[in-house]
Amino acid sequence: MDDLLKELEQLTQDIMLQINEVSSDELELFVNKRQSIIDSMLKQGQGKASIPQQARLKKIMDNDHAILMRMNSLKIEAKDWLIQRKQAKVQKNAYETSYAVDSIIVDTKRY
Repeated sequence: MDDLLKELEQLTQDIMLQINEVSSDELELFVNKRQSIIDSMLKQGQGKASIPQQARLKKIMDNDHAILMRMNSLKIEAKDWLIQRKQAKVQKNAYETSYAVDSIIVDTKRY
């Protein structure tokens, strides 16, 4: 269990060193690796950790707020990009002609 804890600490430390530059793909990879380690810990220790191990886990969890903040900022960034993309599409469609070029217009007004 100590080896898994050490791996988890290293993984968390690595992500925290670059938290402001990390991409959403890298965060997803981090979360998947972290979950894999936690699943292994649960299988190995049957959900029980000693007091020193609990302290180490608490220290790791102290970084969760910063990680969640980065995830939220990436989510907002993606949302803003999608909104801008949608607005650009609407503006583009407004300027495009939606009639057939070779059509004939007949004026039925009589003088």
